[in-house]
Amino acid sequence: MSAGLRAGIAAFDAVAMAVYAYVATGGFGNFGTDLILWGSAAAAALTAFVVSMNGPAILGWIAIGYILFAGLLIAGPELVLIALAVALMPVLQRPRGSLALGISTAAVSAFAWLFLILFVLRGA
Repeated sequence: MSAGLRAGIAAFDAVAMAVYAYVATGGFGNFGTDLILWGSAAAAALTAFVVSMNGPAILGWIAIGYILFAGLLIAGPELVLIALAVALMPVLQRPRGSLALGISTAAVSAFAWLFLILFVLRGA
């Protein structure tokens, strides 16, 4: 798959997530929902940027970890977010050429995001 096609697919996924976030929330206003949906849209946009600029793959996998955190650990299984994370995985570069390392990075970062967000919410 060419680099341009991968970047186009990642950009489409990011735009689709932003549209879904807008349709589901009607804009901004609810902090919890914004954190989950708009945060996932921002993570998808970051992943698309990493893919299009051939940036450090680890950043993209951490962003996918945020989407997994939002889809699995916050609100229970949110299938749209899980599907978004899975759709971004094939187009993102693999860290050191290893898909297993990318998936494990996303899984570890999902739990790190959980603890970070819980820490922020307790302080608020």
